[in-house]
Amino acid sequence: MTAFQTGRSVLTVLNDPSRAAMYGHLAELAGVTVIHADGALHALTQLERTPVDAIICDSVMSDMSGLEFRGILRDDAHTGSLPLYLIGDGEHDPPDLPTNSAGPQVLAEALEALGVDDAAYPLPLRANARPQLSGQLEPFSLSEFLNWAAELECSGHWLITVGAAGNASRSGHLTMSAGRLTYAECAGRAGRDAVLELLRHSEQGGGQFRFYDCLSLPPGLQADLTGPTNRLLMELAVDLDETASRLH
Repeated sequence: MTAFQTGRSVLTVLNDPSRAAMYGHLAELAGVTVIHADGALHALTQLERTPVDAIICDSVMSDMSGLEFRGILRDDAHTGSLPLYLIGDGEHDPPDLPTNSAGPQVLAEALEALGVDDAAYPLPLRANARPQLSGQLEPFSLSEFLNWAAELECSGHWLITVGAAGNASRSGHLTMSAGRLTYAECAGRAGRDAVLELLRHSEQGGGQFRFYDCLSLPPGLQADLTGPTNRLLMELAVDLDETASRLH
């Protein structure tokens, strides 16, 4: 936990609790208070009680779309000027939202808008922080690459972009503890679904990675990231093959 507070606050409305916990962890390290809501309606109730400085939410929530939520906020004098950051799922995104948005990039944008000194950003939000590893995925597949990272017993944050350039690409945020995947998010998805989304888009070719060595990770792991990384990747390869066979 950070030793200082900025006096700023962010409300998150995220479908997956593990993603909400990660955003809260990173924001609090930057000295920003985080309030979580279980849905858009709950968020509106929270806003009546507690003012915040920014909102981060999924483009599709449990009770309404991000566009609907944004419209309600803009029509209210108390919330009309609040910065709102939508995280797309690649399928239901508004036209002005890049579909390759991912958590750390969005959270860094929110902190910048709140005037938080970028020197206070934790890894992996600090754009000027030098990664311990970075480069292109080729000639490896993403699965081979993650297996290699697991063998190195890396502990820290991975930022990975795969697929064709532009809206067809996907950006993901992964954490590893001693080579074991403990957290994954991509396009509003979490856990196995997030890794599967990255693997699916990696088949289009191309990709970059950055790794930030970091031991101060949230405790625990996402519930469906069970077992060692190599076994998880083998299971997901089977899922990809079954999906491909159904499409044909």
